[in-house]
Amino acid sequence: MLTIFEISQSTLVYNIPTFPSLNNFSVGGENTSHHRWFTMKKAFTLIELLVVIAIIAILAAILFPVFAQAKAAAKKAADLSNVKQISLGITLYTGDNDDMYPSAYYHRAFNPALGGTNAGYIHWSGMVMPYVKNVRMFVSPGDTIGGHAPTCFSSADNNSGAGAPGGQAANVCTANPAIVPPQFVRGGAIVDEQVPRISYTVNSLVIPRYRNIGDVNRGISLVSQTQLDNVSNVILLAGFTRNLSCLASASITSTTRSASHRSTNAVTRDTANVQVYFGSQEDGATRPAALYALNWNNLAASNVFNLCRTAPRTDYPLIVYHGWNNWSNQGDNYGMADGSAKYRPFQQTIAPTNYQWGTRAYTDGNLPVLNPINGLPVQG
Repeated sequence: MLTIFEISQSTLVYNIPTFPSLNNFSVGGENTSHHRWFTMKKAFTLIELLVVIAIIAILAAILFPVFAQAKAAAKKAADLSNVKQISLGITLYTGDNDDMYPSAYYHRAFNPALGGTNAGYIHWSGMVMPYVKNVRMFVSPGDTIGGHAPTCFSSADNNSGAGAPGGQAANVCTANPAIVPPQFVRGGAIVDEQVPRISYTVNSLVIPRYRNIGDVNRGISLVSQTQLDNVSNVILLAGFTRNLSCLASASITSTTRSASHRSTNAVTRDTANVQVYFGSQEDGATRPAALYALNWNNLAASNVFNLCRTAPRTDYPLIVYHGWNNWSNQGDNYGMADGSAKYRPFQQTIAPTNYQWGTRAYTDGNLPVLNPINGLPVQG
């Protein structure tokens, strides 16, 4: 006779769901029929993956230009610091030299009969280097060519280890006048007293091309800081163009020999802003009656900033040496005659009501600078 318990064990039918016991749960995978619902995983679908990729691409498209702008802004700020340090170095130089600014450059053979340009150049950067103390300050972080090399440098030491931009030749000053000190002759080539690479030039209305006796006889002179009308509003230092063709000069027939010793200015000898003003005996034996400030419409009409790249000539206005649009909004960082530094859109610097390149040619008998539109003196 079966007991009630035994009957229930052997004959009763029931449908009670079973669940895995935590005590019997196996990490190793046994008894998988009981705990498959614990281990089942769900993968991304193709559509979900494509959506994620699209979101990442959109974010990248938004953020990459922001990163590029931030990088450009950092380079611009570093360049402004360089300009300020160099401008202060020039100011310190004047303090040790009776308030006189240096010349942009002069021939080592100041008397042309002793060798002229073949003896190399003494450049303003070489004169103020003891006050700046760091050659890297002379190269802008935004300079795509890494700064121009001197006009005269040697391949024997690879321009003091600094190299040169592509297309700029070494060993172009190979004569050896006795006037050249031995330390400036390397591998048979004469080298300039100039920093190895440079991204900046100076305003020739303040820092003259005081090259040789010929310029002295023409009446070109060094300038005292006290001669300036408004030192805080007169440009002393500006960025170089980064194009070798635009840096071709009147005395050099090949663009492979850079004119990095040259200074710039923002004036011409005529109201159409076509006739170059060199600020030296190259302008003729006598001074012009006046000089004319640059007018943006004249520059746009002559297309001079583009022509100097594609059709280099020796008589373009010297503003083509200047990198007028080195930074955003067609502007550049400028060092002022009081040692300060400012960013300015180039067009703003040539406004006749606030002309920042000098209201007079201080280096050339204080020639007045006139507005080419109405013939009145510019205001600074």
